[in-house]
Parts: sequence; C-alpha cells; structure tokens
Amino acid sequence: MNKDRNAFDRYMDEIDRPDLLTDDEERQLAQRIQLGDSRAIDRLTKANLTYVVSLARQYTNRGLAFEDLVSEGNIGMLRAATKYTADSGKRFVAFAAPYIREAMEDAVRQQGGLYRVPRNAEDVALENKRRHALSIDQPIGGSAELSLGRVIPDRDAPIPNEAVERAGLMEELRSLVARLDERDQRVVGSLYGLGGSPKTMAETARDMGIKRERVRQIRDKAIRRIGKMTKNSSLKDYLRG
Repeated sequence: MNKDRNAFDRYMDEIDRPDLLTDDEERQLAQRIQLGDSRAIDRLTKANLTYVVSLARQYTNRGLAFEDLVSEGNIGMLRAATKYTADSGKRFVAFAAPYIREAMEDAVRQQGGLYRVPRNAEDVALENKRRHALSIDQPIGGSAELSLGRVIPDRDAPIPNEAVERAGLMEELRSLVARLDERDQRVVGSLYGLGGSPKTMAETARDMGIKRERVRQIRDKAIRRIGKMTKNSSLKDYLRG
C-alpha cells in the first residue's frame, strides 16, 4: 500500500505541472517520431497524460478499475504517437483521442481481469503488455520512464488540468466544424470562440447581417450535424451547455 501511495504521489506531483507543448513543438516531435526517435514519443505522451486521465473518467463504473482504464488509455496514446505526423492537420490530443477511447472501450468489453489478451489480437507487442499483470513500477509502452505507478490517479481527486481536456475538445470541434458549409462554420466559430473570444447570438447576427433567430436556427442545425459526426459525449455535452 505504501509503495502504491508513493507511486501515486509521484504521479500527481508530475501531472500537476504539465509541460504543455506548442503546435510547433508537436510537429517537431512528430518528425522525430517518424525517424524512429523513441525519446520524442516519451516527450509527446508525457505532456498529455492528464488528457488520458480525463477521458478515463468517462468510462468509470463499467466493470474496469480506474487505474486499468488509465493504463489502457496510455497504451492507446502510445499507439497514436507512433502514427502521428507533422502534416496530420490537428493537435496531438485531437488525433490521439480516438485511439485512447478505442483502447479503453476494448478493455471494458474484452477484459474480465487485469490484462487479459483478447482473441484475434492484431498487435502482438501491445497485447503482450496486457497478458501479464504489471508491477507498479514496471515500464509500459516501451518507455523506461512511463510506468503504471505514474499513471494511477486518485479516484476522488478533481480532474487534473481541465485546460488540457478543454483544449482537446476545441481541437476536435475545429476539425468537425471544418466539414460544415461556410455559413455554419461562421456561426459555430463565432459562438464558440474558435477564432477568438466567443460572441453572443446578437453579436454574431450583427456581424453576419442576419436575424438573431436565424443564428439560433443555424447553430442548432450545425450542432445536430456535429453530433452525428462524433462519439465524444463530452463534446456533445459542451455544445449543448
């Protein structure tokens, strides 16, 4: 228990002061990753550990321990990091979110116990990490510095660094809004501050030269379309808020 508590304390100390990356830094790391630089993978993933924690909270009470969800989510993030490229067109959290969610959802469906190997596993290296119960300090994801002990969160603690989660939501929203027509993009972008500070419906209507009610109609229709394009319940809740 003391060993677990010490590992948890070290983890919380680290993610309480996340070293967030800029767009340029992420692109540079992506270039290094494609050249086989494992340290770039560590740098990219460690900067986003809190995002995995925030997503794991959405999958609690589904039969899998919270720390296991975080561990699986980190494996999903590591997989995403190996595929992330400088020309992906989005921030890493937005790119990695589907991989992280898929890893957690697969674990919920397939794992009756810690690290059960699912049938027809395609990625032997990653599935071998699930086959054996990891010790609290054993490295995961090929990183000597990334261990299960460093990704065990406090179930009762508030979500660490909510700004990271919001940044991920906004990045995903931008990518989805880009698939709308120009008028819908302007309305959603204005109301949700995609190009600056959010504006009211009245301000948006004035800027676009249309009635406020028309702005509301366009917004509602755009939100319905976005809702069909994403499975991210947090993003849907944010748009409905």
